[in-house]
Amino acid sequence: MAATFELDVSMALDDLACHFMNHHDLDFYEETRQALRELEAAEAADLFEKAFAIVKSHWKEMEKFQESEDFGDFNDWLKATGIEEQINPLDKRMRNLLDQWPKEGLMHYWVTYARKYPERCLNAN
Repeated sequence: MAATFELDVSMALDDLACHFMNHHDLDFYEETRQALRELEAAEAADLFEKAFAIVKSHWKEMEKFQESEDFGDFNDWLKATGIEEQINPLDKRMRNLLDQWPKEGLMHYWVTYARKYPERCLNAN
């Protein structure tokens, strides 16, 4: 579930498209997706999955921005490919969702989960 922390940081500082550029790893995507589902953050998980579906067909092409420090090029590319236009409504919905908990963001789901399933959060022998 720790993978959701990076998504929370991305939403605080950037957006969904930048999250996938900064965390350009299919295993990490899957770990984050599963964590959102485990935390019962269904709406956040749906938005995250839909955003990934948009960038997925451009996944290889995104790799060229991994070493670049020029975010202007990345932003231009997002516009040129149509990713920005497609992902912006999802990003807005994610922000509206997280605005319900302005101090906690996605961490809100962690607290709810821990209180609902304390036995899953303890490493008892």
